[in-house]
This record gives sequence, C-alpha cells and structure tokens, in this order.
Amino acid sequence: MLARMAALDFPRPYVAHLLELGSTLLETRKPGTENATVARELLASFHDICIRTGQDQLLADLDPALTDRAELADHARLLPALTAQLDTLDLDSGIPRNTKVQQIADAIVAGLGLTVIDPPDRAVAVDDTLRPKIHAALDVTMTALSIPQIRDSIVNRARAACDPQFHGAFDKIAAQLDHRGIRLEKTPKVPLDALHAVQRHLAESRDQLIDETGRAALDRAKAIIEGASAEAAARIDAPISLRLTPRDVAIIRAQDGKLPKIPSVIADTLVAAVTELAPIAWRVTEQAARKYAATQAFAVGDRIDHPKFGIGSVKSVTPQRIEVEFDDGPHTLVHRHGAK
Repeated sequence: MLARMAALDFPRPYVAHLLELGSTLLETRKPGTENATVARELLASFHDICIRTGQDQLLADLDPALTDRAELADHARLLPALTAQLDTLDLDSGIPRNTKVQQIADAIVAGLGLTVIDPPDRAVAVDDTLRPKIHAALDVTMTALSIPQIRDSIVNRARAACDPQFHGAFDKIAAQLDHRGIRLEKTPKVPLDALHAVQRHLAESRDQLIDETGRAALDRAKAIIEGASAEAAARIDAPISLRLTPRDVAIIRAQDGKLPKIPSVIADTLVAAVTELAPIAWRVTEQAARKYAATQAFAVGDRIDHPKFGIGSVKSVTPQRIEVEFDDGPHTLVHRHGAK
C-alpha cells in the first residue's frame, strides 16, 4: 500500500478538476442562486472527483463517517464553511468568467481546508510498444459490449432481477431502449413506481456488465504489462490512497453515464485510467538515425543523421526530395526515391 499523504493534502494535478467544476457551475447556475445551494452542488461534485481520482483517503480525512456524496453535500461542518467562502464572492458580477472559475476553485480549497501539493513523480517506465498489444487484448474482451450483445445482456440481466409484478412494464420499457440498451428512445405509459424500478435494474445491469467486462479486460492488460514491469502490473491492484485501486477507478470511469458504451471508448478509458493512476510512463523507443546519403531513399518518420545539420526527422516525401526537421529548422534534401 502507498504511503498515506498528510491529512487534507490535495494533489495539484487534480486542481484542473476543480476549475472544470467551477466552469460547469457557472454554466448551470441561475443568477441569484443562494450560496448554500451552490455549496451543496460543489460538495457533491467534489466527492465524485475524489472517487474518480482514487482520493478516498482525503474523504476519510474530511470525515471518517462519510459514506456517500449526499452526506458530504449536507455536511454539518463543511457546508457552512464552503458557503462562507462563497459569500465572499460575487458570482453575479461582471468580472471575467475565468476569474470567477478560479475563485470557485479557491473557495473549495479554503472551505475544505485543503493544502494543494505537488506529489512526487512515481511513474514506472514501460515500453510504449506494449500499448498496441494491450488494446488488441482488450478488443477480444470488449466484444461483450458490441451490438447486439450489449443490449441483450443488459435487458436479460435486468429482467431476471426485476420483480415479476413489473415484468409487463419492463417489456414495454425494454422495447423502447436504443440499440445499445442505454437510452429510452420513447418513454411508454407505465406506472411511475414500475418505471423507476425497471430503470434502476437496467442501470445496475449496465454497471455490472461494464464491471465484469472491464475487469476481464484489465486482467489481460495486466498480464501484458507484467511481462515488461512487475512493479507497474502490481500497482494496478494496489490502493491509490486508501482502498480504491487503479482498477477500481478505471471501472468507475467506464461506468460513467456520460461515457458512450462503445467498446473502443471503454478500452481507451480503462487504459488511460490505469496509465494515470498506476502511474505508468510510456517510454517511446527512439528510432536509430540513418546516415544521410542522396543515393538513399527515405520515408516519413525516418530519423536522419546529416553531417551538417545533425539529427532530424523526415516530415514529408516526394519522389526527389524530403523535408526534414532539424534542431535549426526544416531543410529540404534530395533522395533517390525507390532506391534499395
């Protein structure tokens, strides 16, 4: 397990999430909204940020009794503290929008008593050539999210979990689901309690499917990474700050209702999350430079060792000439197109 950060330390890279939160708030907030209402929204969203970045230790440090976002939103100590910080601002004034965004982020930091820190660089270097192999391995697992498998799986799971008294309503609702089983294209006329029950089961089934598929995919990715770095592979299931692991957070991000449930998108999300949270630094193996000669043929991407200009990279190619980017700028050189 990683060494625990000092209480209420907030990693600087995640300040960007606070700024994004402030920007979203300004887009949705109606002028004159009470600051206590704004504070509740910010606290709930801050809980989401902590979960999506593996900072569950910070939530425990704020209050060990916290169990969910609703409790943080109405916290007896933190809600008044954040409201007081917002009271010092004038969100309805004509000051630049970017200034307001920064002020909201600063208010969250001050209201929650956070200290923004620069975390140490812990990234493990892994050869970048593994990434295509990882994506290829994930593609095999992601077939469970292809059409029509994803819709059939979600519907079948949800119906099996649904109370038989709601099966009639379930069938009407399922008939209106889109081709991925994610959205209702039309809401049928069914009792409200049945609608809510069916929608809950459908949402749970989607999350279960993403969880199972994502974990199986990450098992494949971990096996590939382990061949290059046992340390990087082990971190995938090691707690980030308290209990949540990079695998857990990757699944949470993949389950996000705003994320398209498309196999390639889910795969990219899983790899990106593990890369960020393990963390992994993908090391690009530098291509060896070829000695330049006008009698040789070169292709885009080739690295060239020129006796006068040094090392450069080929940016474009014609039958007789190549454009090469060197440290002192671009140069056009001749080459022999089609030479062996």
